[in-house]
Amino acid sequence: MGDRVSVQSEKDGERSVTLFSHWGGAAFGKEAEQYARALPVGREKPLDRREPATVMVDFIRHLLAQDSGAASDLYLGADPSDGDNGDNGNFVIVFEANGKTSLRRET
Repeated sequence: MGDRVSVQSEKDGERSVTLFSHWGGAAFGKEAEQYARALPVGREKPLDRREPATVMVDFIRHLLAQDSGAASDLYLGADPSDGDNGDNGNFVIVFEANGKTSLRRET
């Protein structure tokens, strides 16, 4: 049982590793989108440039900072098929060239 889901970030065709949540459900994808939309935009730091690998590390930091119990719910995989997201699929946070952020659901 669970409400399994996974999340990745993507920019210019480059994707991060996949973060899986056993209990997060579709709300986990929405939380990732809200987090991503709030990121600063700039050129100085990898996070400001929205580099997918760095974004994923910071998203994990964000999750753990709000709930110490999140660590038992989360695990990483190389790609969406490297874990169980069977209930809700994989959500991809896409950082577009025009500076916008969108959420795409893949099943």
